[in-house]
Parts: sequence; C-alpha cells; structure tokens
Amino acid sequence: MLDFRLLELKDRPVFESYTLCFGYHNIEASFANKFIWRKAMDTRMATDEFAMYTLFKYGGQNFMLPPFLKSCDVNFVIPLQKCEEYMIGEYGTFHIKGVTTEIKAQIEKDCPGKYVFVPDRPNYEYVYLADELISLQGKKFHAKRNHINKFLQDHTYEYRAYRNEDYDNCIALQQRWIKSKEDFSEGYEEMEVIKSALLNLDTLGMKCGLLFVDGELQGFSIGEKFENDMVIIHIEKANPDIPGAFVLINREFVRNEWSDVKYINREEDMGIEGLRKAKLSYNPVFMLEKYDCVRGG
Repeated sequence: MLDFRLLELKDRPVFESYTLCFGYHNIEASFANKFIWRKAMDTRMATDEFAMYTLFKYGGQNFMLPPFLKSCDVNFVIPLQKCEEYMIGEYGTFHIKGVTTEIKAQIEKDCPGKYVFVPDRPNYEYVYLADELISLQGKKFHAKRNHINKFLQDHTYEYRAYRNEDYDNCIALQQRWIKSKEDFSEGYEEMEVIKSALLNLDTLGMKCGLLFVDGELQGFSIGEKFENDMVIIHIEKANPDIPGAFVLINREFVRNEWSDVKYINREEDMGIEGLRKAKLSYNPVFMLEKYDCVRGG
C-alpha cells in the first residue's frame, strides 16, 4: 500500500526528478503550483521504485494525478494498479485527474481497454505566445489596446519587481479584492496560496511583478519559468474597479520578466464563465487538454 505524507518544501528535488519524461508542460507537473496549493488541496505524495504518486482532496472529493514515472522505460501498468488499490481501499472509488493528451496515449498503449478518459474542459490550460501578450498587435487585440489607452488617459503607472517589504501591500490588495466579492470563502483560500507563494518566491524559483497606479499598489502577478520555453502564471491580481489594470499587469509582467520565453501558460478557467471569457479574449495559441481517468466497463 502506498504511504502518503504531506508535501513539504524539501521535497522539490525529489518531485522534479520524477517529471523528466513526457515533456510535461501542465501545471500538475509544477512543484511550485503543488506546494502553494498544498494546504487548500491537502496535497500528499508517495514514491516507490516505479513512480511518484500525488493525492489531493478538494471540494469534498479525493483524487490522484497520473503517476509520474521514475524512468521513461517504466510503463503505467503497475503504478496505475497501485493507484486503484489505494483509492478503492480508502475511498471506494478510483478517480484520476490531470491526464494530458500524451499521458492518455501512453496509458492506452500500456493498458489497452482498461480505462475510460473523459475530457475535463474546466481544467484545460490556456497557452499564449509571449510576444503577442507583449505587443498586443493586430485586430484580435484591438479591445486590449483600447483598455490600455483609456487607462493611460486617466492614470499614471509604474511597474517594478517585488521586494520583501511589499508583502503587506500585496496581502492588503487581496483583502480588498475579497471584500468586493459576495462569497468570501474562495478568496480566503486563495489568500493562503498567495502568502505561501510570496514567502517562498526564491526557493520555488518564482518571480513577482507589481503594478502601481497613481502611486498605489493596484496589481501583482506571480509566475515561474517551466521547462525552457514556457512560463506559468500562478497568480494574477488587480483592482477590478480600475478598468485596464488587469490588462496592464498582464502585459507588463511578461514584457519585463519573461520576454525571452516563447509561451505563457495562464492556467485553467475552472469552469467559471467570466474567467473563461477573459482568457479566451487573449486569443490562446493552443489549449492544453486534460482528461479524467476512470475504470472502463
């Protein structure tokens, strides 16, 4: 039986040693993402001679990610069998999330006919070209340029990198954002994620950029370089009462910190209609598709 324990900061080297196969670009393979959400999702890990296993609890449901194989020569047969035995023994059901197209194909090859894969659209990841987010050129970004032009008519702004003394201001901005929402619970959950990210930026290999509007902090963004050609934006916050602030922190963060990277991964929309509309409005160059995996027949 697999022996799970809570994910810790010291686990980063071990975690990343298991994510070398299959050219992972999805957020499930990002240690930083898994660590900053560890409390909200009760993130646990286990390892054996075949794979690394990750277990979560979120929204009242327990699920696992597909095993991260220890070697590219290992197949999924035994690791998935271990996932099944653990989940059925503990929860009476088998449910894996975060299966990418590449992993789906490999599982179907290793375990033909054993599993069924269901598209998980709320967790598709939005991937953009960095140079397009910086330039915002062309007809498809006309509305974004208009937002910025209107902003510049009404405000002045400054972008700069995060400093340790900015921590309290970032937390205060998130607090104001929470108070503007009808449902506080999600905002406070995310507050813990933001705190964990800001307190461990360097250790997790992340950067944070700040947007000051008329001299006051009104936006920040946190991301990490993932593989050689992609950046994942883990957190983006701006004052919703200042039109154009979100567009500007988006552009300035990529322009100042990530102009040498080809792709920007802005993560999923979680099935939230407004968030989906906003992410589609930036014209993703592709969607990183993901599937749920359950037993067939």
